[in-house]
Amino acid sequence: MAAFARELAQKLSQGEALLRENGYQRAAGPFAGGLNQGRADRHTVMLRAGQDYRILGVCDERCGDLNLRLFINGDQLVAQDVLRDAVPIVHVRPAVTGNYEIEASMARCNAAPCWYAFNVYSR
Repeated sequence: MAAFARELAQKLSQGEALLRENGYQRAAGPFAGGLNQGRADRHTVMLRAGQDYRILGVCDERCGDLNLRLFINGDQLVAQDVLRDAVPIVHVRPAVTGNYEIEASMARCNAAPCWYAFNVYSR
């Protein structure tokens, strides 16, 4: 992870700069880990009803496709970004305040494990 920590931090910083221009501030994170292709990790975060959130994910240079999904109550899908890209952004305005799970899944990885990181932003 250490070899990719700087790369991930730089990518998150670039995305964060754009979000800040639009009035967002970091609410949680960074969350990070390493995944083999086809695998997923979940991280828990508390989100407030009616708040506007963006979840920005990045992955290392060997990663071809990272997906983010947001769940409540374990299996109820709330929002997702499953496009074929390495920089997913989930847009959500929760209807209910509570603990949500953010699932990072590695759809394509050229040299396992591929490292990912994401932050949660709100405005």
